Amino acid sequence: MSTINVVAIAETSSERAEELKEVCLGLIEPTRKEEGCISYDLYQDVTNPGKFTFIENWQSKEHLDAHLNTPHFLSAANAFGKIVTKELSVILLNKLT
Repeated sequence: MSTINVVAIAETSSERAEELKEVCLGLIEPTRKEEGCISYDLYQDVTNPGKFTFIENWQSKEHLDAHLNTPHFLSAANAFGKIVTKELSVILLNKLT
């Protein structure tokens, strides 16, 4: 079974950047404790402070799916819906080499 990598990008206006940052940061600790989470890192765009990128690595698609149904993720997803200004971009990747 191969691991699955995720790149997820959330973006908002510069006026709401700190609000989105707090929601994103709130996902880090509980997610890193989840079964199957290999890594879960958050980045803030240098030129666009309202743009945040998660780079994640999971043991399997099943572990990722379980993450998407956790209370902390569902709460954050609800908050994203009220804060983000662009549709959340999510890319699932399999590492080739």
